[in-house]
Amino acid sequence: MKLYYSKTSPYTRKVLLVARHLGLMDEIELVSVNPLEPDEGFLRANPLSKVPALVVDGEPALFDSRVIVEFLMDRAGMNDTGRAKNEMLKRQALADGMTDAALAIVMEKRRPVVEQSPYWIARWRAAIDRSLAHLEEGAINALEHWRLDAMATAAALDYLCFRLPELEWADQYPVTAEWYRDVIAQPDMKDTDPRA
Repeated sequence: MKLYYSKTSPYTRKVLLVARHLGLMDEIELVSVNPLEPDEGFLRANPLSKVPALVVDGEPALFDSRVIVEFLMDRAGMNDTGRAKNEMLKRQALADGMTDAALAIVMEKRRPVVEQSPYWIARWRAAIDRSLAHLEEGAINALEHWRLDAMATAAALDYLCFRLPELEWADQYPVTAEWYRDVIAQPDMKDTDPRA
């Protein structure tokens, strides 16, 4: 398998965390790409020019982190079904939505100041705040095991700390912050740290 990735992508990080947890990293060749300057091989894998994208011999390429982690879990025989799976996917969706909002802010702030939209930045920040509040109000307690939903949440929270430190969310959401501090110390998180 060949994974097109960017080290700083939180979506890639989620895929790498899942692959490491499932013991599949030896089967994956990592190919670093810049989605803003894509090559033809990457664009064949994902015409949207977004990371991550997974190429599996004899199969159509897979893109979007949610699709890729489902494939990896199936491959490892670890894909459950039923209500517990749906709840886990819902928590993954919350983490991915928080990441979407954070990434949108990061990209908006790369535009010239006069072109930035305070309205949209405020909307995305509000989405992040609501997501953090949802975690704080109890959803974080469901992340007691190192599974897909926990990995997605850990990647999302660390992306906030990495790219939007000015949000300073930890004081307002202490239970979530304590969970994050415990998780960030895990070897998988250290080994996939985009700052390293």
